[in-house]
Amino acid sequence: MNAPKLYQYFATTVNLLTSCNQEGKVNIMACEWTMNVSFNPFKVLCVVGVDTLTHSYITESKEFGVSLCADTQASLANFAGNVSGRDVDKLSAPFFAGLVYASTHIKPPLIRRCILNAECVVEEMFQMGEYTGFLGLSLATTVDPEAKPLFYHRRKYFQLGTQIPKPEK
Repeated sequence: MNAPKLYQYFATTVNLLTSCNQEGKVNIMACEWTMNVSFNPFKVLCVVGVDTLTHSYITESKEFGVSLCADTQASLANFAGNVSGRDVDKLSAPFFAGLVYASTHIKPPLIRRCILNAECVVEEMFQMGEYTGFLGLSLATTVDPEAKPLFYHRRKYFQLGTQIPKPEK
């Protein structure tokens, strides 16, 4: 009997990380392991595999963009997460037509129609085996309060479901 892949039992939001190298070559990847870790100042932690192009670019440039996917963006996330930036210029693909826009404080661009976009500079890096945690200080953010989050669980995408009433004390 195969052991279950325990990490698949966590439900996560889906984020698109943008990064670029010193020459300005840009990459985007889907990153489940991205989370807010400080409200004021606003800080984001993303955990990235050491063998990825995104890891190389963030390590080199010390900055990254975070675009928290809306529930209408599963195709973007799926494409960004299943194609390597070493093989394809992902942001030039039809999936991203009209969605890529320039940041104001960092070199990597951001993605339109997301719930939240954050322009981050790396404050700290944490080695975690085959991954690195990049703690980013957000220099600028934009939000779409009408957008709903995209979730990922057991290799499938989901929308926000019915709200559960707040339990009484």
